Amino acid sequence: MTLAELRALFREEAGDTAEPFLWLNSILNLYANEAQTEACRRGHLLRDSVTTAICQLAVTAGDPIVELDPRILDIQRMRLASQFIQLRGISVQEMDDSIPGWENQTGLPWRGVTDYQSNAIRLWPSPAANDVLKLSVIRLPLVDMVADTDEPEIRKEYHPQLVQWMLHRAYAKQDSEVFDANKSQTALANFEKEFGSRSSARNAAWRAERQLQFAPPIA
Repeated sequence: MTLAELRALFREEAGDTAEPFLWLNSILNLYANEAQTEACRRGHLLRDSVTTAICQLAVTAGDPIVELDPRILDIQRMRLASQFIQLRGISVQEMDDSIPGWENQTGLPWRGVTDYQSNAIRLWPSPAANDVLKLSVIRLPLVDMVADTDEPEIRKEYHPQLVQWMLHRAYAKQDSEVFDANKSQTALANFEKEFGSRSSARNAAWRAERQLQFAPPIA
């Protein structure tokens, strides 16, 4: 479905088919992009392996910190372009416990410390040469839908259910003409049947930093 078609389906569902519309196109565009982001956060629907710039990151000799694109939700695999062996994700605590003085060591990296710095991988040992870090990731959409002909990046069979998030957000607006708590919650429940419940930011960070894709929640 295109962005225009998502808006049209929303207006049909909401009975907002005659001008002047209750919801502006610009607001519905915002809700539609939110919907795809929420679907990806919950369902991990977009996977990428070395095909986009966010999966190929420059490594500079002497600098162990490789910053990650904020659209990356989870790293599934990582390796240096110069090597065939995958780098193992590891925590600061594990490094401290097993390798005293590890932050001062230089050589060919073979581990990636995932919780050393937010939105970054800390290579160990620190790289002695320039390289490229290649990732396989779960990510958010690369760009927002803007033009009427733009389509969600997720698979087509999921497109209609994005409207449920749009309805949830629309009916939650604090406006006497449109606010309806029951309709908002019903739409959210329908959305979650398709894409699941949202993980807390704390749990998402816990999983990402420890490379534990199936880790139980911590709270």
